[in-house]
Amino acid sequence: MKPAKKLYKIGLKHYKYGHYEEAIKFFNEALAMEPNIYELWNQKGVALDKLHKHEDAIKVYEQAIKLIPTKTTAWYNKGLALKDLKKYDEALKAFDEVTKLDIMKLSAHLEKGIIYDILENYPESIKRYEAILEIRPKSNNVRIKLNNAYEKQAPISNAWKNKMKKD
Repeated sequence: MKPAKKLYKIGLKHYKYGHYEEAIKFFNEALAMEPNIYELWNQKGVALDKLHKHEDAIKVYEQAIKLIPTKTTAWYNKGLALKDLKKYDEALKAFDEVTKLDIMKLSAHLEKGIIYDILENYPESIKRYEAILEIRPKSNNVRIKLNNAYEKQAPISNAWKNKMKKD
């Protein structure tokens, strides 16, 4: 086994047990030996995210993306880190990249729906949730989110209807 791969595996074990700082040390050692391994960069980013070092994680995900821009994992993780930083427009762009590369990546559609909920753009979140349900009609989690989006949108609609009745 190559030394970098061995270090990566040791880093993964530390990560598994929640020793994120230690995992990062091993990922860094492996990257010093073999800097062109996508999985190393991505996993280092995930460990940084676990430590709430989202800005650092984003930079690391971007390194992975440079290596293999057509792989969705680092794009998705970058979107999550941006969402954690409340950089919703940038997060949506990252999730858009994921769905361009893999339209069936439902978790990216779900994250987009959640962000649109946060932004109170319920028509957009409803579109995302309905699109997911077309593919996975039995997803109770998505059904609940869809129902909540409709309910949050409803007071606006009902207020408008009541105003129209008065006029």
